[in-house]
Amino acid sequence: MEKRERRCYKALYFDLSVKALKRYFSGKNPKDAYRKIQNYFVKRNFSHEQYSGYHSQYKTTDLEIFQLTQGMRKIFPWLEKCINRFEVTDVGENYNLMKLFQDENTEMELHI
Repeated sequence: MEKRERRCYKALYFDLSVKALKRYFSGKNPKDAYRKIQNYFVKRNFSHEQYSGYHSQYKTTDLEIFQLTQGMRKIFPWLEKCINRFEVTDVGENYNLMKLFQDENTEMELHI
C-alpha cells in the first residue's frame, strides 16, 4: 500500500542579501525583488504575514512546496545568488486570537 504524504498548512520564511540584490537584481531598486516574490506567493494562495514570511492558505505537501520553490528558481534566476535563508515550517491549525483583544468581557486565566 502506497503511503500518502501528509498535507498541512506551511509557513515560509526567507532572507535575501541586499548587497547581492544590488549586484544581481537591480542596483537602483533592489527592494523591488521583495515585491516580485510577494506577488509570486500571493498568486499561489499564500498570505503575506510580515517581512519575508508567508503562510499557505491551503493544506499542502512538502513535495508541492519543493515544486513551488523550483518554479521560483526558474522565474527569478537571480534568487539563488541572493538568498541567505529559506525555511519551511509545518503549521498546525491557524487560530485568530484578535477576539481576545476586542471583547472586553473575555477573561484570560493564567496557570503558573
